[in-house]
Amino acid sequence: MKALALVLAACTTEPGPQLDAVVPASAAHDATVTLSGERLCGTSNDCMAVTSTLQVGLDLPVIDAVITDFTTTSATIVIPALAPVGKTELVITVNNRSSNALAFEVLP
Repeated sequence: MKALALVLAACTTEPGPQLDAVVPASAAHDATVTLSGERLCGTSNDCMAVTSTLQVGLDLPVIDAVITDFTTTSATIVIPALAPVGKTELVITVNNRSSNALAFEVLP
């Protein structure tokens, strides 16, 4: 039984990124928006050592946005020209761990 407890203790998972807000909540193509949250550079807080992507949309077509600047608590992106107009969601993935989705609207 002790060996099982040790194995389970070693399998703890690190928390993924958490998105709290996006400002503005709607924007046109090529506009800059800022997302705030936690662990946007992973749990190590080393932004240079992580792999991050930000997706516009959960349904097809899912478009990756360019992250122009980010810290452990914020990310600035440009809304891609190919993002479909209308209500959608934003999700950031850091080191293969996805965040919650934030509501967003791409304006015409």
